[in-house]
Amino acid sequence: MEIRISAKQMELTPALKNHVTERMDRIKKYSDQLIEADIYLGVEKHRHQVHAKVKGKGQLLNSEAVDPSSMYKAIDLCIDKLEKQLRRGKQTDHDKKTGRDKIHNDLKIEESPIEASGDLD
Repeated sequence: MEIRISAKQMELTPALKNHVTERMDRIKKYSDQLIEADIYLGVEKHRHQVHAKVKGKGQLLNSEAVDPSSMYKAIDLCIDKLEKQLRRGKQTDHDKKTGRDKIHNDLKIEESPIEASGDLD
């Protein structure tokens, strides 16, 4: 899993990086298909904000969290939301739509061959 961490209006310390990577290890156990994660950390008006976007093969997960007291609490809340989404299976599956179209087209092709031959006895 590739994790990219960026910070806005704050210093990204090694301790914050370590905390994010440790928490993202909890996400790995739910799916092997998760490929990359973008984590955005920021401080705005004394609020610690975290936005996480996890992209994988055919799935996309988003999560946001805000905590006024600590960035670590905001990170924990955000990762908990991602974990909850994975447990409930609420990822956006982009492959499903093409799968339905393929099944629908296959059914059209296999329409009654008896009617095509014209032999109705």
